[in-house]
Amino acid sequence: MDNNAHIFWENVKKEIKLQNTTQEWVAKKAGISFNTLQGWISKAIYPRVNEAVHIAAVLDTSVEYLFRGTVKNNTKAIEIIYRHLPQMYDCLNSIQEAVKKIK
Repeated sequence: MDNNAHIFWENVKKEIKLQNTTQEWVAKKAGISFNTLQGWISKAIYPRVNEAVHIAAVLDTSVEYLFRGTVKNNTKAIEIIYRHLPQMYDCLNSIQEAVKKIK
């Protein structure tokens, strides 16, 4: 197991979670079989360069970020948060109303 490959896959998993998507979706969009992706992750094996580029593109991030954990373009994360703000606002209002009814 290559420790740096472990870092690569941890960064991939962070991006998947941040974007509220799945490994299956990333594999499909990157043109990689899901079983292959899972094998790389579980064994901490680097993908080939062209596959790493496809994974980064699907996750709208840089290969450098996936390999190093730095130099991430936060634009996508900000857009995702911004898009979900109305839902979060409605959810908080619902919670507030439910708390009022309990009191």
